[in-house]
Amino acid sequence: MRLIKLVAAIFGLVIIGVVALIIIDVSSYFGMLSSEDPVPQTYQAPSEANITLRSDIVFLSASEMAKKIREGALTSVEVVEGHLSQIYAFNPQVNAVVTVDAEGALERANKADQAFQKGKLWGPLHGVPFTVKDHFSTQSIRTTSGFGPLADMVPENDSTVVARLKEAGAILLGKTNMPPLATCCGTTNLIFGRTNNPWDLNRTVGGSSGGSAAALATGMTPIEVGSDQGGSIRIPAHYNGIFGLKPSEHLISFYGALMPGMDSLIPKMQELHTARHLIHLGPMTRSIEDLQLLLPILAGPDPKDVDAIDIPILFPKPKPLKKLKIAWLKGLPGQFVGQSTDKISMASSKVLNNFVEKLEAASIPLEQRKLSSEYMNRARMTWGSLVSMEYDFFAPALLRIVESVTGNPYAVFPYSYEKYQYLLTDRDRLISHMDEYMANFDALLLPVTLDAAHEHLESKFENGMLANLMENITIDGQEVMVAVAELSYPILFNLTGNPVVVIPAGFTESGLPVGIQVVGQRWRDAELLVVAKQLFEIAGDFQHPPDYKQ
Repeated sequence: MRLIKLVAAIFGLVIIGVVALIIIDVSSYFGMLSSEDPVPQTYQAPSEANITLRSDIVFLSASEMAKKIREGALTSVEVVEGHLSQIYAFNPQVNAVVTVDAEGALERANKADQAFQKGKLWGPLHGVPFTVKDHFSTQSIRTTSGFGPLADMVPENDSTVVARLKEAGAILLGKTNMPPLATCCGTTNLIFGRTNNPWDLNRTVGGSSGGSAAALATGMTPIEVGSDQGGSIRIPAHYNGIFGLKPSEHLISFYGALMPGMDSLIPKMQELHTARHLIHLGPMTRSIEDLQLLLPILAGPDPKDVDAIDIPILFPKPKPLKKLKIAWLKGLPGQFVGQSTDKISMASSKVLNNFVEKLEAASIPLEQRKLSSEYMNRARMTWGSLVSMEYDFFAPALLRIVESVTGNPYAVFPYSYEKYQYLLTDRDRLISHMDEYMANFDALLLPVTLDAAHEHLESKFENGMLANLMENITIDGQEVMVAVAELSYPILFNLTGNPVVVIPAGFTESGLPVGIQVVGQRWRDAELLVVAKQLFEIAGDFQHPPDYKQ
């Protein structure tokens, strides 16, 4: 029974890959691909002669870019050209951006400048460029999800997050890399290859929004949007030294982020909604001010996603520092897939302790807290079981669609409505406990993972899916499974639905960035961002990686 429970905890991470293989017969495709680390696919980069080299532009925040465009200090064309130049110069070594729409971006930038000259502004992001994870559908621009059979898929519609950014005046530059179907750890796939950490090219960017984080860190984009089912926004933010927000559950519409591009192949695909209790979409940036700018743009109800909720995003006046109530955790106890989860690396512990000491020196009330092993073990088991169960329910509907299209029936996963109801009830209990735990605090601080970014693992693919989850890495001389090192802390808040901001907090002695999770009360995302900004201004440490200025 114990073994079954351990397997269930990781089953949720691989079930997506199983479902993906049900969708399409991929045997002929994968027979042609045998390289473990394929050469990244090239893109049509703009000619150097047509690019304005403006490295002073690309490391501005999105808020600063928007302000300068509104004031006439910069044109949208200058800003877009500067980012295209940055991609052209540095993407070959980092491999963060996998599809570039230079022509479309420049055309829209010209229109933005023409509108500005006529006294018209499209919105708060007028003329500001952005990229998105290749998980999101983009109209007339290929959307692969890092999965071979979708390599040439071109969606007919934008996802809601892309549409809302465009409505706010932003300009789409391109798409960023991800592991196949947002599964597993790290960012590599058989279409585009591996993304490298800009702080150390021999290290991982994390996943699954790894291309997003690397593009932000290197000035290839000021705005990104990621998805997070078990840390996929927070881990890359931590590993690459940027900011990321996993919002409260259902705050941002999920439409167009299921299996992008598949709506063109299977029209009813977008009607299906998997893991609806665990996946959260959120912005990634180089400043908290940009997270505050983007959240009201991205959040809100959507007729295409019945789960998307309508909660006003209102930023309160900051509290006096002495009236803040901050809790912090050195680590999270218990076990995950049979290994202990409380062995934080000495380097990460040092950064967290320094962060807390700076807050204490500023007279901010802090209280060191704990969560019980029993609670954490239950939460991790419920997370893994709920992921697998929701994909079990998803499978029969998907199989009926596939059979109607291909005439090829497949076996249906066994599932139980009673078991599903039990898991949801168990989740409710865990949420209630966390609500009570957080009730008297403005924020909770804790590590993101057990360590800073580890060295690249040898990429292993099984049927096109990345299969490194059970590999070991070394932390302070001890072998630790990747799943334990990276997932055992973030997944709690996917289960409970609490908003979490990752802020850069410091660096290891070897120069790798370390982030901290700042957790807020459910549905109080705006309040959380205000508090996180206060804490960051006192104790945070954001820097650009060296050697990425032209």
